[in-house]
Amino acid sequence: MIPVTDFNDGLSQLAAADLAVAYVSLPGCSVCVSVKPQLIQRLSDFKVPIYQFDAHQLPEVAGEFQVMTAPAVLLFAKGKEVDRQARFIDFDRLEKKIGDYQSAGNEPVDYAQLFGATKTD
Repeated sequence: MIPVTDFNDGLSQLAAADLAVAYVSLPGCSVCVSVKPQLIQRLSDFKVPIYQFDAHQLPEVAGEFQVMTAPAVLLFAKGKEVDRQARFIDFDRLEKKIGDYQSAGNEPVDYAQLFGATKTD
């Protein structure tokens, strides 16, 4: 887990990564203390960077990410938020989403093939 000490640097790192997780926590939050080691352990095989934003040290995180409770886990793909969970984290869902994004790769999508369209001459 990568602690973010400068908010703008943290945003830049999220935007630059193909896939990344933002973990928003608060000191003294018992659920945050419980979720953090699980998050690290469950995502270790995926090799996805996890950026920890302490909402007490970086109060702007609440407004930027529109987070109203802690902990919050936000999944970013190519700088865009694609999944969000707060307080009660469904790790199976998070792992599936990350696996889906990683298996999709960086190849462009052939929408005709995807939707079964056929060419008409």
